[in-house]
Amino acid sequence: MLVEETVMSFDRRCALATLAALAGTALASGSVLGKAAPLPFVPAVGPRSRVIFVNDLSGDLDGLYALVHALLSPTIAIRAIVGTGTGREGETAGRSVELANEILSLMGRSGSVPVLAGAPAKLAAIQQPDRSAGALAIVAEAMREDSPLPLYVAVGGGLTEVASALRIEPRIAGRMTLVWIGGDALPGGGVGETNFTIDPVAARFVFNETAVPIWQVPRAVYATCMVSASELQAFVAPHGKIGKWLYDQVANAPARFRNHLNMGETWTLGDNPLVLLTALTGWTPSSYRPAFRYENTGSSAFDDVVAPTLNEDGTFSPRNEGRKIRVYTSADNRMMLNDMFAKLRINYPAR
Repeated sequence: MLVEETVMSFDRRCALATLAALAGTALASGSVLGKAAPLPFVPAVGPRSRVIFVNDLSGDLDGLYALVHALLSPTIAIRAIVGTGTGREGETAGRSVELANEILSLMGRSGSVPVLAGAPAKLAAIQQPDRSAGALAIVAEAMREDSPLPLYVAVGGGLTEVASALRIEPRIAGRMTLVWIGGDALPGGGVGETNFTIDPVAARFVFNETAVPIWQVPRAVYATCMVSASELQAFVAPHGKIGKWLYDQVANAPARFRNHLNMGETWTLGDNPLVLLTALTGWTPSSYRPAFRYENTGSSAFDDVVAPTLNEDGTFSPRNEGRKIRVYTSADNRMMLNDMFAKLRINYPAR
C-alpha cells in the first residue's frame, strides 16, 4: 500500500477504531464493587489537532511512555507513528516500528494507526533527503486539503525525517508546526545534546534554512520531567498489559548495561512534553481570533524569539531578524504526569 493510502485510510477507520477501543475498555473494566466503571473522557466535538508522532522508540525508554500517553489522549488525532533510529547499535528505525506495533497490540488497538519506518541513517547532506516512508507520510499529511485541524509533527529524537520532508516538499513548512524535544537552551545552546547529535545536518537545515514554525523543548526543560520508579510501580504497573509492560521496561533496563550502571530510582520522561504541548492545551487569547486556535500552554512557559543560527557543534549564534520560534523555559510536569497516570487508571482499571 502506498504511504499516502496508508495514512489516508486512517480517516476511514478512525471512528470505528475509537468506538471499538471504548467498547473494549468498557468490557475489560467490567464493574468495580458492583458499579460500572466510567468510560474514558472524550471531547464532545472530537480532536482539535492532528499529530504525526516521530520517535526513536528503540532508544531511551521515555519515547515508549510518551507514545502510550499520546494514544490515550483524545484531543489529538494521531495520523501516523514514525519509528526512527539513533545510530547506536540495535536502536534502529525497524526496531522502533516493532515496538510501536507491540504497544498498539498491548493497548488493544492494533491497526488503528499507521506505523511507518523512518530513515535507516542520518543525512549525509541535505541535498540528499531520505525518501523514507516516514518522511513521505509527513509530506502527505501536511499537503491534505480535507481537514481543518492544525498539524503538529511531534519529534522526540533526531530531525532526519522532518528535514527530508521539508526538502522533498518545501511548501509543507507553512502547513505544520514542529514540536521538538531537543537542542539546548538559549542564548548559547550547548554541545552533546542527544537528539541534536543524532543528525546535526538535519537539525541545522530545519533551524537555519526553513520557515517551519518550531516549538523547541530544550534539554534544560526536558531534563526536569522526572518520575520515580516507585511512582511508576504504583501508578503505571497495575493498569493493563500495557502498564505492566511499560513498568517492566524500567525494571529491566539495568540489564541492558549488564548492571554496571547504577540507575538509581529516578527516570526522566523527557518525551512526554510532546503530549503536554499538543493535547493538554487551552484557549488561545481572544486577541488572536477570529479563528479558534488552541496553542495556549499557560502553565508551561516559553519565549518567542528570533530563530538563532544553529551551529555545527550544537551551539547557537543569535540573529536579529527572521522568523520567530517558541522556546520553552518550563514544562507543567504536575499536569503532564498526573494526566498520564489518570488515563492509564481510567482506561485500564486495576483488578
